[in-house]
Amino acid sequence: MHFEKGTISSASFLQLLESIPVATLLVNRSGEISYANSEAESLLGFEPQALINKSIETIIPERFHIKHSRYLSTYFDAPAKRKMGFGQTLYAVRNDGKEIPVEIGLNPFDLDSNSSVVVSLVDLSVRQEATRILINSVALAPYGVLLIGQNGKILHVNEALCKSFGYIESEMIGMSVESLLPERYRQHHKSLRASYSQTPVMRTMGEGRDLTALHKDGREFPVEIGLSPIDVGPEDRIILVSLTDITKRTRLEMALKETNKNLEEFTYVASHDLRSPLRGISDLLTWIQEDIDLDANPEVAKNLNRIAIRIDKMEQLIANLLTYARAGRASTALEEVDVRHLIDEVIDFVDAPTSFKIECIAESVTLSLVLTPLETILRNLLSNAIKHHDKAQGNIHVSCELEGNFCIFKVKDDGPGIAPSAMKRIFNLFQTATASERGGTGIGLSVSRRLAEVHGANLSVTSNEPDEGVTFELRWPRFVRKDTHDLKA
Repeated sequence: MHFEKGTISSASFLQLLESIPVATLLVNRSGEISYANSEAESLLGFEPQALINKSIETIIPERFHIKHSRYLSTYFDAPAKRKMGFGQTLYAVRNDGKEIPVEIGLNPFDLDSNSSVVVSLVDLSVRQEATRILINSVALAPYGVLLIGQNGKILHVNEALCKSFGYIESEMIGMSVESLLPERYRQHHKSLRASYSQTPVMRTMGEGRDLTALHKDGREFPVEIGLSPIDVGPEDRIILVSLTDITKRTRLEMALKETNKNLEEFTYVASHDLRSPLRGISDLLTWIQEDIDLDANPEVAKNLNRIAIRIDKMEQLIANLLTYARAGRASTALEEVDVRHLIDEVIDFVDAPTSFKIECIAESVTLSLVLTPLETILRNLLSNAIKHHDKAQGNIHVSCELEGNFCIFKVKDDGPGIAPSAMKRIFNLFQTATASERGGTGIGLSVSRRLAEVHGANLSVTSNEPDEGVTFELRWPRFVRKDTHDLKA
């Protein structure tokens, strides 16, 4: 604080100190408090005027008194505007004896030809509590988090981050953040960090790029990084970095891409390379049957007929495999669907025998759904309940109810049921409940589950014990989700 001599009176100066919205003291060379504004009295818990003529050591913890006397004498030998104890945590003592963390600023001033110093006190209690909460939040985060100073040095890390990089906490504190990057990125990262410090904003790092970090053992691993600037003082800022090791996800994505690629290749081969030879064999078989007197060669006719049956089965097998492959592609065509009307239409389409009683238990509720796969699954479930029933007559209940984020469809029958050992197997490709199941290809339920999963749904089956039969439950999402409904697809 600087004024030209003679430009301000003592009264005006003290009035100025009173108007400052920060706790402020005026201390003379002897270490006595000659003035305290109301903010200082409130912060330190003193009555008005109670601090006047008290030693400054009244508000300093006793353990610092000896050092402070030396500091006071040294300061007045070369007074200058500065912060006190820069980089350290300082404390002031309230009237009730409680210590509070403070930031102290010193500003020399000559008042009535007497050397004095204006002392400003900023209560850091709230800031320290916020820092404590931040540190605890970082420690408990399930992903890697580190705090970085403006110089690029690591100030704090959590256990998850240490585990990702293979270090212990003490090894990482004080390290340069560039040490966690592959050598080829380090120099460029320094310039990026300097640029970020000029315009710090909360954002993801390297969006759209393949980012990698460096493990202690020298191996690189893929990561996702988020940056958040945090102001911890008027001129001090730290950067909170959230880092997620996405190695497992990357492996799964690569495996999924490979699987999808194989399915696409298979679809092409099945459509062209397998069907064409089968059609050729079927044509040859027809010509042979035309050229041979089948009545005179009943055994040959029988064998040719067996070949024709096997060709038909092979063509059906290829068609089933193509259906299964295509079921792995999610549909994005949303429609307004009345679920009661949908179930009624599925029941009509199945055209069950008159000996079967099908009951629908569902309210008329309109939802925005992907219709085709949902309709396909319900039709498969209802058809299976009829086709695999062990009696000439049967009762089937189809219901729908809303539960949280899902629309729950159930198809309950009173048929022969499914053995516990086959409950999971029936959803596998080409698997049936029994080895001798009537006319079953083992494709319907596997396609149904695949259709359900790619649309964010779940298909399961439970026994009706002690009653007969089973209940298939389809949990279909009621709301559009970004992970299963990419509208740009």
